Amino acid sequence: MRQVGWFILLLFPLLCNAQTNTVAYSRDYEFKEGIFLTLQHFKNNTPILKSAIVSVLPKDQLDFFTQVLEQNVVVYKDSAGVEQKLQRSAVWGYSQNRAIYVNFNNEFNRLNVIGTLSLFSAMIVSSPMRSDPINDMYAIQPTFQELRQFIFDSQTNKIVDFNVKNMELLLKNDAELYAEFMKLKKRKKADSIFIYLRKYNEKYPLYLAAK
Repeated sequence: MRQVGWFILLLFPLLCNAQTNTVAYSRDYEFKEGIFLTLQHFKNNTPILKSAIVSVLPKDQLDFFTQVLEQNVVVYKDSAGVEQKLQRSAVWGYSQNRAIYVNFNNEFNRLNVIGTLSLFSAMIVSSPMRSDPINDMYAIQPTFQELRQFIFDSQTNKIVDFNVKNMELLLKNDAELYAEFMKLKKRKKADSIFIYLRKYNEKYPLYLAAK
């Protein structure tokens, strides 16, 4: 028992330190400007900084990272000063002018809501429903662009459509919110998905590295 007691005393400062090293996201949180390779780099606020990017583009441009990531390959210097090549498709996202942009379909879209469940809009190329697929398979398939909303789930690093069905699945993580939402009628659910996204984020804040 005495050994267990000593172990708890030794572990307690480590647990306290782990808690104080993170803070719940708020609008006052200051993200460092740069390129995030992974979700964990985003949560740790450890991007590839502007000073490490190798580019002929002027670094005083406000949209420097937007311009850099228009290229298929980004060159940067690692901590040892060695140049590394990074494929645009491998980038998780970036921070610029106090905004976060996430990579979706190899395009970077601004997070309009930042939280455990983040929200963004993106243009999607869609095809209309066809009534005669056998005949249409030999014809040119028309397409159109559609602006849709998506949820980025920081718990799973997955992106899903922002709709009633997916909100039901996400809210299953909380029995109380899920029960509330499932009591609503179909039309009311569709009108309330943003409200419940906010409720979920308030109950389960996104924790980021302390400043």
